[in-house]
Amino acid sequence: MTYRGKNGKRSFSLTALPLFLFLSVVVTWPLAVSPHPHDCADTLFNSWLITWNNHSLLNCTNPIDLPIFEGFEDGNGRNDLLISQSLVALPFQLMGIDTVRVHNILLVLFLLFAGYASALLAAETGASRYGSLFTGSVVILLPYFQSHIWHLQLFSVGFSILALVYALRFLRVNCKGWQISLLVFLQCLASLYQWYFLNLAMVLLVISTLFFNEKKKLLKMTGWWLGGNIAAIPFLLPHLKHAQVWSTDSITSTDISAFIAPWGNSYLLGWMRMSSVHPEAALWPGLAVIAGSLWFLFRRKKNKWDIFLLTCILFFSLFSLGPTLVTFGRAIAPAPFRLIAALPGCGSIRLPARAAIFFLVPLAIFAGRKLEGKPWLVFTGILVTLAFTLHPPIHVIPIQQPAWHAWLSHQNFDRVLYLPMSWDMDMPQAETRRLYGSVLHFTPSVNGYSTTLPEEYRNYADVLNGWPSPEAISLAEDLEVDCIIVKGIEAVEADTVFHAGRVSVSAIILD
Repeated sequence: MTYRGKNGKRSFSLTALPLFLFLSVVVTWPLAVSPHPHDCADTLFNSWLITWNNHSLLNCTNPIDLPIFEGFEDGNGRNDLLISQSLVALPFQLMGIDTVRVHNILLVLFLLFAGYASALLAAETGASRYGSLFTGSVVILLPYFQSHIWHLQLFSVGFSILALVYALRFLRVNCKGWQISLLVFLQCLASLYQWYFLNLAMVLLVISTLFFNEKKKLLKMTGWWLGGNIAAIPFLLPHLKHAQVWSTDSITSTDISAFIAPWGNSYLLGWMRMSSVHPEAALWPGLAVIAGSLWFLFRRKKNKWDIFLLTCILFFSLFSLGPTLVTFGRAIAPAPFRLIAALPGCGSIRLPARAAIFFLVPLAIFAGRKLEGKPWLVFTGILVTLAFTLHPPIHVIPIQQPAWHAWLSHQNFDRVLYLPMSWDMDMPQAETRRLYGSVLHFTPSVNGYSTTLPEEYRNYADVLNGWPSPEAISLAEDLEVDCIIVKGIEAVEADTVFHAGRVSVSAIILD
């Protein structure tokens, strides 16, 4: 894929991919070669969900009908779909690559994709080949991704950035626009957060373009954009029904010092990150981006698409701060987000700082545009950004699938219950480890993990954890459970007992 700048000269091509791949591997090392997860919560859940999606696809069943939260009417529609990522994962899984290793490979590939899409957006808005190369490289190195290393769905922002590329290209040359619809649809299937932020960015694009003589093109482009959202409605309905709505005051605010707070594990700049900054908030674009973008904004001639990029920088930087302006740990005043919160769906954004990528990429584009005529300065900027990003290897946790999951894979149960049930959303490892093991059989289970839990989940857990009380037995029968896996006891009535070190696990088959 090659894009041409406003003068018709080649501005960017696939030849940058080796550099982007190298940077993606370095900044996520050793995930590209590791079969182990970085964490035992979201990484394991996302690994399980990707495997389930492809298992469902290969068996011609509905991937949205997840085999968890069995017995709860409101069980489905509580997490990102990850269907787009699953399609990329399918060839790796058909080759027999294990679940977590596939997840880690995807993390690297989608980081590369985000960088490459950013480079294309830079080219589409007037950057040269070297300027685009800088933009793509520094986007890959953003602390934003390091702060979400366990969130594959947030790494998938490349669909959104590429959708903006085609939207701008459509407005510029009136080309075919079906790619806009497809990318909006794929982003919805990949990440609801990024899909929502993309729609906000498209609104800003429409508003920005109203000032140009592009009314006819704008109307057609809007049709393609809305078409992608309409196609996503069947996948969105379960999520809209069960979406968590947060009050404005309960939405997480981000300390304004996050703009000058590099990622905490950086060898060179980690000391600059303040403890008052939320662990998942990373608004720092890098010294080279800051210097280059400021240099551009004050010393460089602008084009009409820069209005859109500037609008994104202003809007999403304010959005990222959340409802309260916090400075170095002190709440100062209400923030503009309180006005933005009136937008439909905004109440479901628990951490607005996740939208930061939509102002960080335009900043990187401006910096690349200023450096583009100086190749030596471009590569110096990339090296400086890499040096300030370098950190210790990402921690991974060796994990194995427990023996009882291999046993379950040879059974034919309709519904299994794992005890004790855990409803603590801050400590979901017990349930996500069970999900990881269940990729061997995908037996439907009463247990589950997701962004939010079904309404009665905690009440059911309290009763069932009292096993073998009469109330627990009665509820298990009502839930049509035919096998209970109990950890921590060697039950007298157990059909099979497994031993994991000093811990006994009993498998009880119910009549």
